[in-house]
Amino acid sequence: MSTLTIEQFLHQDYSKQTVDSYMFAINHFLKLNPKAKRYKYKNIVQYMEKISQQQPNAKYRVVILSAIKKYYDYLVMSEYRQDHPCKKLNIKVNSNQAVQVQDLFSSEELQLLLTRENRYENLDTRNNVLLNLLIYQGLTSDEIIRLNVQDVDLDAGMIYIKSSTNLNRRKLQLLAKQILLFSKYINEIRPKMLRSTTDKLIITKLGKPIAVNSIHAMIEPLKTLFPDKNLNPKTIRMSVICNWLNEKKLALEHVQVLAGHKWPGTTEKYIKVDSLQQRELINRFFPI
Repeated sequence: MSTLTIEQFLHQDYSKQTVDSYMFAINHFLKLNPKAKRYKYKNIVQYMEKISQQQPNAKYRVVILSAIKKYYDYLVMSEYRQDHPCKKLNIKVNSNQAVQVQDLFSSEELQLLLTRENRYENLDTRNNVLLNLLIYQGLTSDEIIRLNVQDVDLDAGMIYIKSSTNLNRRKLQLLAKQILLFSKYINEIRPKMLRSTTDKLIITKLGKPIAVNSIHAMIEPLKTLFPDKNLNPKTIRMSVICNWLNEKKLALEHVQVLAGHKWPGTTEKYIKVDSLQQRELINRFFPI
């Protein structure tokens, strides 16, 4: 059996704020359910149904269920249990409700994606540019493959993103450290890689415009950095938007513009539940 405490177990994957939030929900769950260690699926469903009756806001219910799931993850890891009673239990949320921000990546975690080197310098620079667009500008894979060289204005330090069916066009600022990288790629590396006539910014090692599946393939080897999380271009973008709101404390309206969202409600889904407010709600609806 593992000698790790559940709190130490959580700290392996989550920030202190998330761990504190999870521990509060777990301790509350255990106080109300002293036999929880032997609970089956139906017992947890009943508990979540009680919460649902008292607290209709899915944002809070998602956090509580996520914490309970981690409790049973810990029991399985510690060999107290062989099975996980609620691994497949999920909260139904509609498009206007919260994103499960606790499963996303912090800015520090996203930075780790840039530490992996490629043995080929050309690909290393190209991959760096691509990752930069994902973790600093929060672009979608589709937006990246549609970028042209002309969309990058190195003199102004800006990049222009075309509109799509779901997202607005926008003009995003490049960080100072990105300008040198992008300049090297556009002026030195990309011309060496080019094998056909194309204006597309990001090209493959064969010199052709990159496709969405190639972006996913480039991310695939990086998944080993986060074995317990779902790393892909979509979750990277979601993490960036979440961090703009919750780490950098940018205004909702500003983040809406940066993300290209057509409606503020879409951006609002990324706001994290305030830990203190969450505790007050749990105590109010489920006093011990």
